[in-house]
Amino acid sequence: MDWMSIIAVCVALIVALVMVILYKKRVIDADVIAGVNQAFQDLPVVEGNGVFGKIAEYSKVAVSAVEQMVKTGKIARDDDARKDAAMQIVANAAKVDDVPFGAAEQDAASTCIEAEVQLLPRNQKPPDGE
Repeated sequence: MDWMSIIAVCVALIVALVMVILYKKRVIDADVIAGVNQAFQDLPVVEGNGVFGKIAEYSKVAVSAVEQMVKTGKIARDDDARKDAAMQIVANAAKVDDVPFGAAEQDAASTCIEAEVQLLPRNQKPPDGE
């Protein structure tokens, strides 16, 4: 864990402790706590500068690129074809940046790709109108 992560955790704990104290003393109510909780949830997640952070970053780009290729008809709508294309994009990006991409990194990339896919909007119509 780097220093920024340690500082972020400490700040979060201090804020939580202060909020509990203020809530018990009836200075703030549950709506304020819910608002602060929502604000923390809306903060962007930073993966970091390590290998995992780079793979997570590559995975985001790969999923976006693959979805665009599906929309333009460059690859099939098949889930396996999409996953293979995304993994290839991540592998190529890792190679360009001299990031190791062994079995552990491939597992991490696979997980990151699946996570990114889950974040895609589900209300979009497929390009072929299915």
